[in-house]
Amino acid sequence: MSHDALIAWRNLLAELGGLGTSLADAIDAEDTVRAIATMVQMRSARSALARVEVPAELAGTHGELVAMAEVAALVRDARAAEVLMERWLARPLPADALLLGSALGIAVLAEAMLPPVWDLATDLVVLVGDDVAPVATLLADLGQRRIIRLGLVEGCGIRVETGDELATAIRTLSPNPPSQVVVRGGPGERPEHVSEIADRSRAALADLRIHRNTVHAFSRTWIEQGAANLPAIARMPSIETVGQVFAKLPMIIVAPGPSLARNVDQLKALKGRAIITAFSHSLKPVLAAGVVPDLVMTVDPQDVRYHFAGCDLSGTCLVNAATVHPSLFELPAPRFLTLSANCAIDDWLFAATGEQPLVPGGGSVATSAFSLALRWGCDPIVFVGLDLSFPNGEYYVATSSDGGARACVDDKTKLLRVEGWSAGFEAMKARGGPGLATERVIELPGWHGDTVPSSFMFGLFHRWFVELMQSVTTVGVYNCTEGGAFIQGMKHCRLAELAFPDQVDVAALLDGATREISGRTQAVADHVRHYQRRLGRCRLLATRARQLIEAGKTGPRLERLEQGLARALEPLAFVSLLAQREVDRAHDVARRGATEDEYLAASAALLVTLDDVIGQLEPALTRALAVLAPQRGNDHGKAA
Repeated sequence: MSHDALIAWRNLLAELGGLGTSLADAIDAEDTVRAIATMVQMRSARSALARVEVPAELAGTHGELVAMAEVAALVRDARAAEVLMERWLARPLPADALLLGSALGIAVLAEAMLPPVWDLATDLVVLVGDDVAPVATLLADLGQRRIIRLGLVEGCGIRVETGDELATAIRTLSPNPPSQVVVRGGPGERPEHVSEIADRSRAALADLRIHRNTVHAFSRTWIEQGAANLPAIARMPSIETVGQVFAKLPMIIVAPGPSLARNVDQLKALKGRAIITAFSHSLKPVLAAGVVPDLVMTVDPQDVRYHFAGCDLSGTCLVNAATVHPSLFELPAPRFLTLSANCAIDDWLFAATGEQPLVPGGGSVATSAFSLALRWGCDPIVFVGLDLSFPNGEYYVATSSDGGARACVDDKTKLLRVEGWSAGFEAMKARGGPGLATERVIELPGWHGDTVPSSFMFGLFHRWFVELMQSVTTVGVYNCTEGGAFIQGMKHCRLAELAFPDQVDVAALLDGATREISGRTQAVADHVRHYQRRLGRCRLLATRARQLIEAGKTGPRLERLEQGLARALEPLAFVSLLAQREVDRAHDVARRGATEDEYLAASAALLVTLDDVIGQLEPALTRALAVLAPQRGNDHGKAA
């Protein structure tokens, strides 16, 4: 731990102790408003303390020794403050219906629903029912940033109408996903309904931890495609290799929205003056305008080869997520970059290379591209074609692969369904993946000052951009879509109004920063063998533990097997993440002191899921190893 971190730890302990004194004074004075305000500050201080690593080793400098002496004294006061917090939260309160009858009661209810350790900026509150609408406003006034309202027409935060919309909204709360979620229903809500919403919320939060919107639809695809892409990852540079060579250079991110038709022709004059980044879906419109994009980014795990059909890629660099369809690494492009777009579910693929090419997104390639530009330090960052809307039913620019797609809205239900997809899209869907969803129509503020029609999912992406822009203070970000939605925090102007440098040789910069990776294939192959051995050990322990549970034999032997399985899984975090729902459920059962039968049932469900995940991984890794080290492709059987 650094000296600065030690000082931060000391200061936070001092702050918490001082706030404890303020809380005690407020309680003695029966000043409820002051006590609530102090509790909000104490939660933030405890949340910050939880993020500071406790010092393990110190250099022994005079400053560090003085700080540690102060810490020893401050810990006592901080612990006393925590005890006082818990007593305050445990005090008896009137019924919710009575509290909701006054402004002070609403404040008491809003504050009491939050746990002692809570991050107002990242943690999530879900409110169910119209009765608790005033609580949403009060929480927002206290600084709570993430609020989802189910069934509340008015109020702060994201409004959802169904459990499916709730889950979708939670899964887009990245980067900086919530660590906790609190679900509260109004007095008029059935307890079983609120409990069901709480379960849906926790499940979605588990999904978010591995950054996936369609867990059941894509988990097997991610495993199989990620493993199949290991040879490409071994021989190709990642976005981390680029480093800061693009720092302070402009990037134009080209999305395929309908408004792209208004200014796509201007990109031709900007070639060589900015990094032009297209998506697989906006590639054809850019090429049709006579522009060869510098980068083409794909993060979708679906088979989107039809986006590239008939396209000349000889002058571009393909930027592929580690879990894209393997065929995208076989396209005839002169340069490739790889990245991790799905957090830990992709990160394990880079473990052998020692890289961390993470680009967190909010569920779309546009959000991922923005994160990449920020990571590289590009400045300014300019968006075109980012409509997040469907003017006159147009879903994409007409020159895109799905230019004929139309948003069809039912006038009675106000639900939309996209129709008129291309044959390539229909063929892709026929090969698997999530079905086409029907979405609720919403309105967003318009680029030109009015409102524009949008969908629930577009609304979540819009909110992601708005939330992230609150932390982007040193980079110029311009929305030059010239249509579609207005995105608060971005500067809105026409593309023609911006000035760009005279020369940016993106290809030369890329060639200078990246090179053909040599000597890495063997390291990746050895790492795969390590995974195989670990997976075999995990499966053996999981099978033995299941057999004991099924035979009703509990006790020390089962405990030892579970502890051994936990140790074996430590280097295989991605395996646990694919079973995150069952892991969280087992932890929840243990936390609330459930019966032995409930605990064993949760453990059995977790073991079944782990066995299924390992069953998917083992053959996928064997196939990857056969490509990475064909001469030793059968070694696994002997080693095991």
